[in-house]
Amino acid sequence: MRRTPPVSLGQVSRDVEILADPADEPGLVDEWRALAEAAGNAFVSPEWYAAYARHYGQDAPPFVVRVRDGDGSLAGLLPLCRSGRTVRFAGANVGDRFTPVAAAGREAEVARAAAGALGREAVVLHNVDAGAPWIAALGEGLRGKVAATRLRGGVMPFVPLTGHTWDSFLGARSRNFRQQVRRKERALVDGLGAKVRATSTPDEVTRDVAEFFRLHNLRWDEREGGSTITSPTVHAFHADFAAAALERGWLRMSFLEIEGVAVAALYAWRIGGRYAYFQAGFDPAWAEKSVGLVLMAHTVREAIEEGADEYDLLLGDETYKARFATDERAVETLVVAGALDPTRLLAQVDAGVRRATDGLSPELRARLRDAARPVLARMPGTRKR
Repeated sequence: MRRTPPVSLGQVSRDVEILADPADEPGLVDEWRALAEAAGNAFVSPEWYAAYARHYGQDAPPFVVRVRDGDGSLAGLLPLCRSGRTVRFAGANVGDRFTPVAAAGREAEVARAAAGALGREAVVLHNVDAGAPWIAALGEGLRGKVAATRLRGGVMPFVPLTGHTWDSFLGARSRNFRQQVRRKERALVDGLGAKVRATSTPDEVTRDVAEFFRLHNLRWDEREGGSTITSPTVHAFHADFAAAALERGWLRMSFLEIEGVAVAALYAWRIGGRYAYFQAGFDPAWAEKSVGLVLMAHTVREAIEEGADEYDLLLGDETYKARFATDERAVETLVVAGALDPTRLLAQVDAGVRRATDGLSPELRARLRDAARPVLARMPGTRKR
């Protein structure tokens, strides 16, 4: 079904075009996918975009700004959507890291060209690499005098794997960590007959995604603030994306089972050289057995054996990630808009509120967030899941 166009569609210049449906241009989706795979980023893949369009597109219509070189080959694109008075990356409400889709080194060139098609739109950039040159290029391409307002920062821990074996990875960790992983794994596998099962067929996807969310919710139900991925729409989105990821050979959804019953689950994907951990869950009744730790260790070993360059723990600085990670990337969320644009003024208020609450405990922040939910929903940095 065609939706109301989010911006003026069609040819903007000889090389730039805005498309409501990228499938209308023969070959574009395949070219797009190849660039996303080369970057190792599922969040800017056509599969992520398509799942977003199906489950969120009615309220925030998606579109693609496509940029071609003079010889007709694809230079890159921006998969975007209109949300309220702003333009942002499509799927940023449910994803962790966003960037122009382009060959390495051409992101700024593509961002500048694509921005010219957006006119004077206010652009919200969720979880982009801090200080990436393409951000300034995007601002230069927008019409009028614009500036970026930083709303918040974050980190994405990761483990470089090139050259590692499982033994060398463990050898680089602390003695306590090595002993815990080996002892806990032996206790579960040798002592209780635990086995790891991976989602491997289309018929398993719907059932396994539901089982993953059951275990994820169990893990979070006892924690202040709860999970951010509990809505039926989020679940349906991931069921769609997981099915597409399986078809592409990306999906890495794993379950630790004891006597055929799942006690831990981990949802990840391998795209290009990057094995990306998205979320996990476990039955708290098995917490003392460290079922989550053992399953994550299994997936790191799997990534090494597959020849992945990196195990990416994605957004968040949780303690359990620090036990595995050896490095991290800085990301930030920005609003790029004209000096007098109401969105930028709201962004400055939003940023001030976030700074004022940074020193509060997670529990108090969660309570304040719940109390202020009607106001926060109108802030440009809010991600509506």
